[in-house]
Amino acid sequence: MKNVIPSLLPVPRFIEQGEQVRLPHARQVFPLRNIHFRDVRAVGFDMDYTLSHYKSPEIEELAYCHSVRLLVAEKGYPARLLDTHFDPAFAIRGLVLDGSRGNLLKLDSARQVVRACHGSRPLGREEVDAIYGRRRLVSRAGAFRSIDTLFEIPECHLFAVLVDALDGGELPGRDCLQVFQDVRWAIDSAHRNGVMKAEILANRDLYILRDPDLPTALDRWKRAGKKLFVVSNSEWTFTEGVLSFLLDGQDPARPLWTDYFDLVVVSSRKPVFFLETPPAEPLPGQKAAYSGGNALWMEELLDARGEEILYVGDHIYGDILRSKKNVSWHTMLLIPELAWQLEQLEEQATELQDFLRLESARRKSEIRASLLENLYKRNREHRHLLAPRVSHEALQALDLEARAMKDEIDASRTATQAQALEIASLDARLESTFNARWGSIFRDGYEQTRFADQIQTYACAYTGRISNLYLVDPSTALYAPVPTLPHERV
Repeated sequence: MKNVIPSLLPVPRFIEQGEQVRLPHARQVFPLRNIHFRDVRAVGFDMDYTLSHYKSPEIEELAYCHSVRLLVAEKGYPARLLDTHFDPAFAIRGLVLDGSRGNLLKLDSARQVVRACHGSRPLGREEVDAIYGRRRLVSRAGAFRSIDTLFEIPECHLFAVLVDALDGGELPGRDCLQVFQDVRWAIDSAHRNGVMKAEILANRDLYILRDPDLPTALDRWKRAGKKLFVVSNSEWTFTEGVLSFLLDGQDPARPLWTDYFDLVVVSSRKPVFFLETPPAEPLPGQKAAYSGGNALWMEELLDARGEEILYVGDHIYGDILRSKKNVSWHTMLLIPELAWQLEQLEEQATELQDFLRLESARRKSEIRASLLENLYKRNREHRHLLAPRVSHEALQALDLEARAMKDEIDASRTATQAQALEIASLDARLESTFNARWGSIFRDGYEQTRFADQIQTYACAYTGRISNLYLVDPSTALYAPVPTLPHERV
């Protein structure tokens, strides 16, 4: 990449004969709402897990270890915790922490709990129902915390480790809520006190993942006349350290990372950036770089408003929900896990078809059994009404018909139960390929997760990495699937 000028690379043909060229799934941008890029004047990016990606599990282990050290040194937690390590398979994005009970929860699109564990111990369905019932969980109320970013994954595991220690009698004088608050403090402190970030910058090759296509993607959109900007919650030192590592010297026409962007905002305090109007402070010695500020101020600076701006980020609340609801920007959610999830789906295509076939057959058996039960009930009612007025032979005929229906009902119910068991077994195998404890971040069985529902509600599009934008023509449009109601699909 160093000796290649991005502007001379062949531009991919995105539209051919009126149809979208099929790209590898992992390189696609998936639209949920129509976006006319010719009308987009500015494109903005978050930094962490958007422009920059981090190596896993190295970055999570670093956050975990720094947080544990803080808990031991400043909160008096047992020193033996220093010997524990981050488990990268323990949690997934989209979970909810229930701080008052010491539980981790996976919610479906109706906000009902579909999976849970107390500390590291999985909870059975009966335990879940006893605690939460089948009612909608308001996860933003009380001591609930939504795990919206990959940076928050270590928090899940550390919380579970400490809940296990609490249950084992190792933390006298504390309860789940205190542990929850201490973990929250430790994770925040580890990210904010500068020690962890200094270690990342001192070992950038160890912690930061380079995408060789990133400079090309940014260059293409800038050459198309779009204004590019960065809005990061990180301070200038860390932002400069990360982006210089990713972009400096990659394109002779843009030797410095700042050459790719028309505006850089650090210490933005998202989501406050979209909610309030704090002032922006110019950074001394830097061109078009500010600390703080707000979305309305930025629109004035960019001379672009509302849907003339596309903002790309990884945080469903801080980046996507607030930029969409409060300032009506177009939004694109970055989902780093997407490529791997797609790979698993492709490998399991046959099993997924089997799952859908079995579920369709189970539903048909269930419906048939219900219809037969209604017919059986009507038969018995009919016999009762006719008994005084018809012959014995006529009643025998009704009884014979009833016995046949009863046999068919029993057969349908038996088939339904067998299909349900087969579906449950297949579903468990499919889900475990994503994560043995939690399954996919997008689905649980045939139900969408809360995380998937939030994507559909607030994002205009989603993709796995920024460099996928190189494969999108900045002058064309992305068209979402035409939404339909069930009665329109007949």
